[in-house]
Amino acid sequence: MHEYSVSEPVLVVDIGNTNIVCAVFRKGEMIWTSRFQTQRDRTSDEYYSLLSGLMPEVNPKDIAMVALGSVVPELSRIWKHLISKYFTAQVYEINGLSPLGMQSKALYPQSVGADLIANAFGAWKKYRQSAIIVDLGTATTIQLVSAKGVFEGAIIAPGMKTGAANLFNIAAQLHELELVSPASLLGNNTHDAVVSGIVNGHAFMIESFVNKLKLQYFDLAPITTILCGGLAGLVKPMIPSADILDKNLTLEGFYMALNTLSGMRTSAN
Repeated sequence: MHEYSVSEPVLVVDIGNTNIVCAVFRKGEMIWTSRFQTQRDRTSDEYYSLLSGLMPEVNPKDIAMVALGSVVPELSRIWKHLISKYFTAQVYEINGLSPLGMQSKALYPQSVGADLIANAFGAWKKYRQSAIIVDLGTATTIQLVSAKGVFEGAIIAPGMKTGAANLFNIAAQLHELELVSPASLLGNNTHDAVVSGIVNGHAFMIESFVNKLKLQYFDLAPITTILCGGLAGLVKPMIPSADILDKNLTLEGFYMALNTLSGMRTSAN
């Protein structure tokens, strides 16, 4: 997949607004992963108890390095305290200011989410060509990174589940339902009509954005389109322009970013 880190194994912690996803990598391979709900009122001890209970095959004391990415600042502090208390690992926080060799057209690079950085860096290093990365999570993000490693910009829209939750809260006669692949474009009952509106509507939005981006940034062609995130598999069949389904791109991006940062530090020493 790529060169592996100077010190192994590596723990990746991706702190999102809805879920915290953790993974352990050894020599470039992800050997364990788990996710749990983001709760801002949990203490570092509570998070460690949850984490250690979910990773019985890996001794936290054996972790050599941690790649930490977060879009929830208060939880960044809690996890840094957790790692300093229970681990002996060296921590690398990945964010918009990390010196990864990419260029950025963002006006305020420090405000770019860690997940966007991981996706852009991972796609750049893994696929070696211009890429549109669509990440379907709490928000749906669409970003473009060039083959030369230039972060061109991003689009941020409400995620499918976020939009659906708002619809259910406002419409008294609609009830929460599971998001599945629509049976048809037109529904002949409320359930199917709502599923089509949410899932097909989201897929159409993504397809339109991707096609317009490819037209606007024709000079970066060829551009590959990558889907990642928890709901990516659901919508991929409805997005003709989607080339690759890479569910682990974000985690691998954090891991590859840590490789770059730790390698730079080793070279400097």
